[in-house]
Amino acid sequence: MEPVTTTVMIGAVVGYLTRVLKDNKSIGDFFKDFTDASVTWIRPVFLEDDDAATPKKVLSDLQENPDSTARQEAVKSALAIELENNPAAETLLKDMYGRIQGAGIHIDNTGAKIGQQNVNATVTNTNPNFNNH
Repeated sequence: MEPVTTTVMIGAVVGYLTRVLKDNKSIGDFFKDFTDASVTWIRPVFLEDDDAATPKKVLSDLQENPDSTARQEAVKSALAIELENNPAAETLLKDMYGRIQGAGIHIDNTGAKIGQQNVNATVTNTNPNFNNH
């Protein structure tokens, strides 16, 4: 089985975040499903450093309209940039992805794209159970 791409993992995390927000839950509800190490890494992407309760623009925009593809793409891009800045965090992303998959949470991640390198690309998920929930 081929490994799952970073793009797919980011898409699953953003899809899960979107689902949490659509269910009128907080970012804290999203964080509680992951390890402390993963939360420590991803928290600064979404929350202001000086106030853990203040969302950054990328999160507040998604909270306002979680169905917006453009806002979901902005969050995906923010996570991709964070991974560029800290490549070692890919291990934490893999952990988050594994927890989402292990919980049997269905995230429609078909067509996941991040940045120009993936424009018009088809993402193939090799997990046979990915869309069977």
